[in-house]
Amino acid sequence: MPTDRDLAFSKEFLLACKGYDPTFIDGGTALGLNNILPAGKKADLPNVEKNTQGVLNYTGMSVLYNAKRKVPFVAAYNINGADKANNAPRPDFHIDPRIDAKLQLDDEFYDLRTDITEFEIGHMASNNEMGRGEEGVIRACQTFHFTNSVPQAERLNTGLWRTLESYIIREAATVTNNKRISVFTGPVLTTRDPGYKMLPSFKIPLLFYKVIAFASAGKIFSTAFLMSHEKKLIEDDMLATPPPVKRTRGREPEIGFFNDFPYRKVFQVNIPFLEKQTGLRFSWSGVTGIIVPEGKKLIEMIKGVGNTAEAKAAAKRGGTLRGGSLVQPTDEDLSSDKFLLNITLPA
Repeated sequence: MPTDRDLAFSKEFLLACKGYDPTFIDGGTALGLNNILPAGKKADLPNVEKNTQGVLNYTGMSVLYNAKRKVPFVAAYNINGADKANNAPRPDFHIDPRIDAKLQLDDEFYDLRTDITEFEIGHMASNNEMGRGEEGVIRACQTFHFTNSVPQAERLNTGLWRTLESYIIREAATVTNNKRISVFTGPVLTTRDPGYKMLPSFKIPLLFYKVIAFASAGKIFSTAFLMSHEKKLIEDDMLATPPPVKRTRGREPEIGFFNDFPYRKVFQVNIPFLEKQTGLRFSWSGVTGIIVPEGKKLIEMIKGVGNTAEAKAAAKRGGTLRGGSLVQPTDEDLSSDKFLLNITLPA
């Protein structure tokens, strides 16, 4: 009898997966995938076996995949805070058998550089976020498809990006009555992205985003975050033509919502700002985007943060960047007895 781990990568099982649930949060309000990509970007979706829309459906997750860039446009997934962790040992990454293997990155790509190990297979939907509930093992294992991954600098993948993933899990699991959360995440893909030094034809995304949607006080709200690994890629000589690193000086305005995420002042952005950066649409009828102040040089500030120490310094100083060595976030950094995401909302 096949194990859950076997099923997670079985083509027959994958073909039957229903994917992300657009009405997951309250059973009625639909946060659909149809309008996220404009028509021009839909042309870059792959031919997916038995899915005429070009969507890769997994268990509780769907991926809109950019076949041209070999990374996802967006991974959309659901987290039920009532579900208990039910993860499994990490499997190897797999090619998704429903689309042409030549359209996907693989181990050979990630092995092109052998002098350092900083360039990791970065999950978009993480195994920790997905490994919950009865189907937790299957859900977690299915995040180990190359179609759900983007090359990421190690210090982003295991540092700040994981900090945000951990926050989302704690937010869903710890608040009273739990939370049902929908998440949309992926790389920011632009024509200006630099080539990888070992394979210049592959353009490395420099920014990553997460959109989080949740219910509070009878309404559904959304907020967004942007993070970058540009600084680390330049330091490790990963880029074929490195862009200059820009820094900002002075103070950025205080961000007044999502106050229990320790690095919110550095990374939280408005939904329209994210839409402008990505060319994607994360607005739905019945969903209110949380409004946060934005600095004029917000992207430069985000790109100038290379690790958790610098993020912490930027957050404490209102956006002023400082150097420093890598400091992994502590449990105290990642937890709070006041989940202000759910109680501090726009009037």
